[in-house]
This record gives sequence, C-alpha cells and structure tokens, in this order.
Amino acid sequence: MTAERGPLIALDPEACRRCWRCAHRCPARAVRVCADGSVAIIDEKCVRCGLCVTECPHGAWVVRSDGNVVDELLRGDRPVVALLATEFVAALYPLTPEAVEARLEAAGFFAVESTLLGEEAVAAAYEVRHAGGSGVPVIRSTCPVVNDWIRTYHPALTGALAPLVPPYIAQARLIREMYEEEVAIVYVSPCFARKDEARGDEFACDLDAVIDFLELESALSRNEAVSAHPTRPREHAGGRRPEPLKEISLTDGYPRSTFESRDMIAPDVRVARGLEELEAVLRAAESGESAPHILDALNCEGCLDGPAVNPGMPLFTKRHLAASDRCGRARSRVSSREILKHLPRIDLRRSFEAAPVRLERPTGDELREIMVEGGMDSAALDCGMCGLPSCEEFALSIFRGETTWRACLPRRSRVLSDELEELEETAMLDPLTGLANRRAFASRLGEECARHARYDGQLALLMVDIDHFKQVNDRFGHPAGDAVLNGVADILRETLRVIDLAVRYGGDEFAVILPQTSKTEAFAVAEKLRLEIEEAEVMWRVRPAAPLDFEVRVSVGVAALNGTTLSPDELLEAADRALYHAKQNGRNQVRLAPG
Repeated sequence: MTAERGPLIALDPEACRRCWRCAHRCPARAVRVCADGSVAIIDEKCVRCGLCVTECPHGAWVVRSDGNVVDELLRGDRPVVALLATEFVAALYPLTPEAVEARLEAAGFFAVESTLLGEEAVAAAYEVRHAGGSGVPVIRSTCPVVNDWIRTYHPALTGALAPLVPPYIAQARLIREMYEEEVAIVYVSPCFARKDEARGDEFACDLDAVIDFLELESALSRNEAVSAHPTRPREHAGGRRPEPLKEISLTDGYPRSTFESRDMIAPDVRVARGLEELEAVLRAAESGESAPHILDALNCEGCLDGPAVNPGMPLFTKRHLAASDRCGRARSRVSSREILKHLPRIDLRRSFEAAPVRLERPTGDELREIMVEGGMDSAALDCGMCGLPSCEEFALSIFRGETTWRACLPRRSRVLSDELEELEETAMLDPLTGLANRRAFASRLGEECARHARYDGQLALLMVDIDHFKQVNDRFGHPAGDAVLNGVADILRETLRVIDLAVRYGGDEFAVILPQTSKTEAFAVAEKLRLEIEEAEVMWRVRPAAPLDFEVRVSVGVAALNGTTLSPDELLEAADRALYHAKQNGRNQVRLAPG
C-alpha cells in the first residue's frame, strides 16, 4: 500500500459539541479532555477500537478514507479485485449480494471475492495449533484491536498471541497466487482498525487499499463510480458463483472443532468478547486465577458487530440476514477442506512485538493532593459519571494528563454553584465604591418596611447628594470624581452602624437605610455625616494626582416611616423631597421630610 499514512481517526472541531461521551466510553482512556474542554486522542494509548466514532452522536470523529486511492487504482492499468469481508451481506443490506457484485463490477472492478477461503485456511491452521496441547497458552490473534490491547497493556502476554495472519490477508495472498495477471486488491473491512493493520510493514505488499463498509455503502449509493470507470470486458456473467460451505471456521477464522471437542464449561477454553471482558480474563491469567489453554478473544461479538457493519442495525438482525444468505446461496458440492488441498500454498505466519505504553503512577501523597484539589479528600462520590469506577481512578487519570477537572460533573456543579453565589453577591455591589447598589437597596428597603408593618418598629432613610459634583468631573476629570465618590463611601462605612445599609443610589447620590432609628436620631446621623465630609478636606487633596481645589459638601434629606407613610416608595419619595428642599435652600445642609 502506497497511500500516505495519516491518523486513522481525527476530530472535526466544528462538529464536536464537547459532550465528552467519547472520553467516557473509551476503554483505553485514550481520549483526553483538554483544559479548554476540547478532546484529543492519545495516540500511544489508542487501540483503534472505533468506539469514539460510533458513540459520538454528532459525527465529530472522522475515519481516514482510502477512497481516492481506490479511484486511482480503478483508473489504472491493473485489474482491481474487490475483496469483501464475509459480513458484507449484512453490511450492505438492503442490497442483495448479487446487486452488490453487479454494482462493483459496473464501477470498474475486475472481480469480487469474499474472505471465505481465507477464513477456512486460517481456521485449519488454528486447528493444528489447538490440537497440539503443548500447555502453552494460545490467544487467538485475528482481531487487530485485541492484538494491540495485549501488546500495549499486557506486553508480557505478547508471546501467547498465535502468530497467524488474519483471514483477509490469507485471502489476498491466495488471490495473488491464483490470478494469472498482476492485480490490485481493495479490501472492504467491517472495522476501522484493519486499515492501520494492513498498512503495517508485515502486510504492506498484500493489499493496495483498504476501505470500510460505510465508505463502500456511501460510494454505491452515490453511484458516482459507474460513469467514471467503464466496465471492463468480462468472460463470465455477473451472477453469484457457487461457494464452498464454510465448514472449518466459525467467526473470522476460529476453528469450530475447538468447541466441538469440548463442552461449554471446559476450563481450558475461554471466550472473551469486548475489551472489558478481555481485560478481566487477562488480569486473572496474570494473577494465576485462571489458566486457559485457548483464549478466543474479539473486540466485538464477531465481525458482524464491527463498527462499519450497518451500525444502526441490531446484531440479531445481522445474524439473521447472514444465515438467510447462507441457506439460499448456491453451494459447491466439494468441501472446503478438499478445496484447500488444491489451492496454492501460502505463508500464514506472522509475528508480534510488544509495544508497552508507560503508565506512570503517583505516590499515595501525590494522589491525595490531587483529590484534595478536586474537593474529593473526604467526600468522594464514586458516581461514575466521568466514565471511571471511582474518584481515585479519576484522580489517577488527572495525574497522567488524560483528563481535567472539567470532566468531573459533580465538581463542575459545585464550582458553578459557587460562581453563581459570587455573581449574585457581585450583582448587589457597586463596582466603584464597594457599597451596596440600587438592587440591594430596593430589596433591603422592602424587607425593612415589611418588618416595620408587622412589628411597628422604627425606620429612617437618608438621601445624600454631593453638591456641585459635576464641577469636579469638568475641572479635574473623572478620576478625581471617582476619588471623591470613594471618599464619601469610606466616610459612610466608617460612620454608620453594622445594621445600617449605605448604598450608592446612582451617580453622585447615596442612600442610607437606618433600621430602628427615629426621625430625630436620623437627623443627628445625617448631620454627623455632613460634618465628617466637610471636615475631610485634606483627604480630597491627596487622592487625585494633583491637589483638588474643591470643597466637597453634601445635602441630605431625611424621612422616617409613620402612621401614614408605610410603603417603600412613599418613604423614598419623602426623603427625595427633603433632599430637594435642602438643595433649593443653599445646599450643604440636612432637611427633614414633613410628618
């Protein structure tokens, strides 16, 4: 294969909605949640199972395509053979097998083959190994995801992988031996991982391109290739050719005789489907809890369950379609065992090398520090919402850089609650002076008026306005004006009681709520504030960069609740009128509202 190598699975950032479902579902924890909430694949940990692709509801993960390579091959001089995995009946449904073959031939393919004989040849080789009974464990090795899982996460067991090629490679080698002319072979795979496996140095000469069934289905539905590639002259018709009965192999080259010669509970044979179950079996084998002689392991429930085989169709439906096709297909009277005897001898050997990933482990203290940072030191939930079984495992994933605290939903909820509380608090404060703002004033005044109405207490309100404040901004600039506003705010804070509320009501106007205070007492407080501000002349001079040649003075209006003034609006209106009279009568004074 000469196609330029690129990542098997890549992210389309525009399509990603940052739901992190791929990260939660990845069995290898090979999808990293980054600090900004985006996701990325950790290549050295990825086993190309394709779960991130099939689990993403937004189609954000894109699988590399060799479609352009196939187009070049079909335009070239060599005859091109389409090699279909035997699962194509279910993968391309509702197209019939005859229709699939006819469409491929019309698209320019010279011949259409399935991997059936390759599966039988590999199964026959497994029979020999399984019958040997050497006592050395044998792990079935036709699934690239299983192979990579063992090589990466259980490198000590790499030697147990049976060194036999997968059926599609066996079939490709048979094709090259049996066809008279040199042909190009395009393999159509039920999974994504075989695209990378076929590109390895060991199989580089066996295939010219690999696409998956989803790519083929899309190409056939568009029917673009029909006009682009003229049909080659064929000596035979486009109908289905008789095939031998699949009598040696079960799933993807596994020998049925291995199961026929043993009962269902034979301890020397174990079947593992899916990486979670495989991991449990491998851990048991490494710890000595289990010692099967033969381990049949696949990432899926057979290749019919592969990620590129009609992913929206239930597995049982796929099995029914495959079974129906086998029953209705024309069969050769010659057994596949007999056919294998007359086929060219091909090399079925392969080798495996361990490729361990280095997973660092923190010390106990380092792990505790991480959990304390996330607020899980004494309140671990182990809710599993991050995709891991415990908060300790999540902290370990944090340590390895596989995720961030953004992926911990309970912690995000706590942080969001704290931020909302902070925002609510901020929303009640004036950003310049740090006093309460108008929103806080309305809320507190309403509460105090309601308390007065119920318990018949006392309540007073001051409205304070800085005299001629516009001149400060006009003559000295807004920084000087801000300094004056902050100075008045400081005096209010220093002079008032804890139970009083000082508010920047707006612009250069302040308000003061005085609970449990009569009108006479409120007048005394207002006069004290006025004098404090008048006597603070030195303070105004040192705040701006240049001396402030301006006498800061205030006018104050005072009102209090009485028998006829009970509502917040009435109280505010009374204090405003008193302030108006103070300003109209010369400023720098305190005026009482009538009543």
